[in-house]
This record gives sequence, C-alpha cells and structure tokens, in this order.
Amino acid sequence: MRRLSAEVLAAILAGALSGVAGALLFATLHAIIIVPIWDRMTSGLVFGAIAGAGAGWAFAEWYPSAVSTRTKRRVVGGARFGALLWLAVTPVTGADALMRAVGLASRYELVAVAVAILLALAGGGVLGWLVSHRFRGALAGAVAGILLVVAMSGPVPVGRSSRAFGIFLAVFPAAILGGIALSVLSPSIFSWIARGRDQQEIATDDA
Repeated sequence: MRRLSAEVLAAILAGALSGVAGALLFATLHAIIIVPIWDRMTSGLVFGAIAGAGAGWAFAEWYPSAVSTRTKRRVVGGARFGALLWLAVTPVTGADALMRAVGLASRYELVAVAVAILLALAGGGVLGWLVSHRFRGALAGAVAGILLVVAMSGPVPVGRSSRAFGIFLAVFPAAILGGIALSVLSPSIFSWIARGRDQQEIATDDA
C-alpha cells in the first residue's frame, strides 16, 4: 500500500490538533451561550480531532503548497479555509430547520438523517471540486463535510430558540480558529516528517 505523502500526513496531523483547539473554543462558547459542557468534552475532543484530521486532508488536497511552505498569508488562508468549510455544511442545518418547520423531521427521522448526510457530502464535495478541480479534492471535501457535521452532533435545531441559533453560529469561529491553526502548524509538521523520511532513506541506502 502506498504511504501517504508528507504533505497529506502533515496536514492530517495538524488538522487533528487544530480540531481539538476548535472543539475547546466551541465548548467555551457553549458554556457562555447555554450551559457548560466540560464534563462531556472527552467525546467532543475525540470527534473534534477526527473532524480536524478530515479537514486536514482536504486542506492538503486543495492547497498542497500551503502545507509545505510558510507564507505570509497563511493565517488569512487558514481562516478562509475554515470559513468555507463551515459554509459548505450550512445547508444541512437549513434543510433540517425547514423539515422541522413543516413537521417532516419528526415524522420521517430516517429521511431527515439521509438528507443531512447527502447535503454534508455534497456541500463538501462541491466545494472541493470548485477549489481543486480534482476528484481527490472533491472526495476529501466530502469526507471533511460529513465529519464536521458528525462533530457538531448533526444539524443544530436552530428553530427551537435563539440560543440554539447562537450555538450554530458558534461553530463558525471554531472552524476559523481550526483553519488558522491548521495552516500555521502544517509547515512545521511537514518539515519534521520530511526530515525524518530523508534520514530513513539515507539509513536504508547505507545499510
């Protein structure tokens, strides 16, 4: 089996760390807007790391040069990446709110779940294609989209209260923070991985 490229591996590792940072920010905002959830954060951090890893793969497929090089605009690029990924899955919450408003979500739960899954995959996939114009970019985007929705515990019921809508909006800064952390951490992790692989190849050649 072909091993992952240094760019993809670095972005996945950086994304996992960034996902944890984003989950912590979301938990903080949740505590401010509704109630503290620190006692339930273990699973939140795990899912945040998984979603971040998926986002890292998408980042590597969409912006491979941003993983391997340090640019002056990496913070802006990371923030844009996080914002775009959040926007890509907003139709999931919008469709859920519409289905709840007309009473379909409660009557046909499996249909509501299927719609959420399809919209998450389609949103991330379409965004990936528009950015990269490559199948792998679209596939990575689709994976990132569905993992982000899973990390959010599914669509946020924004129609229930203003606080629920506030929680939905709180995912936005968390996604931006995660994107920034991803873009900042990736080059350093890439350098570490590339250096380690170079040393391994030298050792193999000398053997």
